[in-house]
Formats: sequence, C-alpha cells, structure tokens
Amino acid sequence: MSDSIAEQINEVDEYADLKEMILAESEIIATDISYEDFLKTEYGYFHVEWAYGMVIKMPGIQLAHNLLTAFLERFFVIYFELAQTDGLILHDPALMRSLDKLPRRAPDLQVLLPENRDRFQGVETVGPADLVVEIVSKGSQRTDRVTKFREYEKGGVKEYWIIDPLYSETLFYQLNDEGIYERMELDQEGKYHSKVLNPLVLPVALLWQDDLPGIRETLAMVEAMLKAAE
Repeated sequence: MSDSIAEQINEVDEYADLKEMILAESEIIATDISYEDFLKTEYGYFHVEWAYGMVIKMPGIQLAHNLLTAFLERFFVIYFELAQTDGLILHDPALMRSLDKLPRRAPDLQVLLPENRDRFQGVETVGPADLVVEIVSKGSQRTDRVTKFREYEKGGVKEYWIIDPLYSETLFYQLNDEGIYERMELDQEGKYHSKVLNPLVLPVALLWQDDLPGIRETLAMVEAMLKAAE
C-alpha cells in the first residue's frame, strides 16, 4: 500500500473524513513517510505520531499532564499487583496500531489485559489496547475529544478515558455491542466504575487535588477497593 497522502486519502472512502480532519487540525513536520521509515527515524525532541504517511507534531505536555499520567500509571500498576493480575501498562512513546488503516498513535497510557499482553510487539501494540487514557493538553482538545475518539472507536478500544486538567473534566466511554462508544456516568459518590478492569473504581475528585495520591495512599485506596468488591 502506498504511503503517499493523496493516494491514501482516496484509497478508502470510509476513512476519508478522518484523514481530512487530521490534515486540518495537525502540525505536519514530514510527509510521504512510510510507517517502517517512521519507526527508524529520530525526530529530535518532538512528540510525534504517524498517520497516512504524515509525521504529526503533538503538543508538549505540562506539569499537570505529567503528574496525572504518573498517578494513573501508578494506580493501574498497583491494581494489577494487588489483584494478582498480569496486565500490562504502557505509556507514550509506545505506539498503538489498532487497525492497519488507522493512524499509529502514542496514547498517554495503554492498558492490556493478561490475555492480550502479546499484542505488544517491540515498540507497538498490534491491535487495540483494552483501555486507553489521554490527558488533554493545550492544543489537543479537538484531537483527543473528536479525532482520537473516532479512531479508538473504529479500532475497537474497549474503554477510553479523557482526562482534561484544563477544565477539570473527565469523560469515560465504553464500547457497546454494536462497536459504538457510550458515555458512562459517575455513581452517586462521584466514582467511575471500569468495565474492562472490574472491580476498579476511580474517585474522580481526587484527580483535581493539589497533591495527587502517592504510592502509600494509592496502595491503601486500591486495597480498600478490592476488599469492598469481595
């Protein structure tokens, strides 16, 4: 399959609108780059992703973004450890190739269940991650909320979390039986219940604390969560 932008845009009408969205909203730093060459090439200090022969420069991350990513990774790691479940957590720059005709994205976090660990091959997840988290940065509002939403839905990512520190907003989506994302509401206590990582429960308000939970506090929180689910 050719990697030229024009040929790829005309190749599959199903994805033409998605490709046009990416062209309109993205800062392109290289074109007509095959995915194989993309994997071999250094792009300096840029945070980049690949889509339809284009190398896309992604927004830089700020402190809030970094702290939230670190906390959620810690949260997932401790959950898998205490639940004695051999899941895998990956972070940027690990790539995800959910479908061959979709962009290769580097989500802030990817979670793979034990039965899907082998989807991670070398530098990328071949097939959809079970759960993806994107932390919104300045400049990535539309990409995370619209473009990547559509990509992850089409690619079969079972659960998609959008965490927006700019507006203290969380959006949680789960894939239904028809392959469509449904937005999930919090319970009466303001907690989100994951379907992919059942019985994992996230108290959303803690994401907006001045100091996010450290290792000990996260450990105690996950222990209490698992005990309550027994």
